[in-house]
Amino acid sequence: MTAADALRQFLIPLLPGWRIQFGQWVDGSTTDRYAVIRPVGGLPAELVRRPQFTLLLIGPLGDDLSIASVAADVVVEATRASSGTLVLIQASEPVGPTFTTDGRPMVEIPISTITT
Repeated sequence: MTAADALRQFLIPLLPGWRIQFGQWVDGSTTDRYAVIRPVGGLPAELVRRPQFTLLLIGPLGDDLSIASVAADVVVEATRASSGTLVLIQASEPVGPTFTTDGRPMVEIPISTITT
C-alpha cells in the first residue's frame, strides 16, 4: 500500500460525507464537500520514505465556514492519536479558512508521513 493509499484509508472514517479525491479537485457539484489529497513531494526516496501531502477541504457553496474548519481540526487531532498503517503521520496547523473563486469555504492542511 502506498502512503497516499494509507492516507486515504486513514481519512475515510474521519470525513463522512466528504468526497475524497486524489491529485486534483474535480468539481462535480456545488452542493458536495470535497477532501482532496495532493502530493507535494518529500525527502529523497530511501529505505524509509517521507512523502508529504496537503489535504484541501472544500465545502459546498453557502456552507458555514466552521464546518471545514471543524473537519480540519478532527483530522489534526486524529493524527496526534494514531498513524493508521503509516509509520508516522503529522498534520501541521490548518491554513484558512479561505474561499474558492466561486465562494466556497476552503481549508488546507499540510501533512507529513513516514512509511517503509
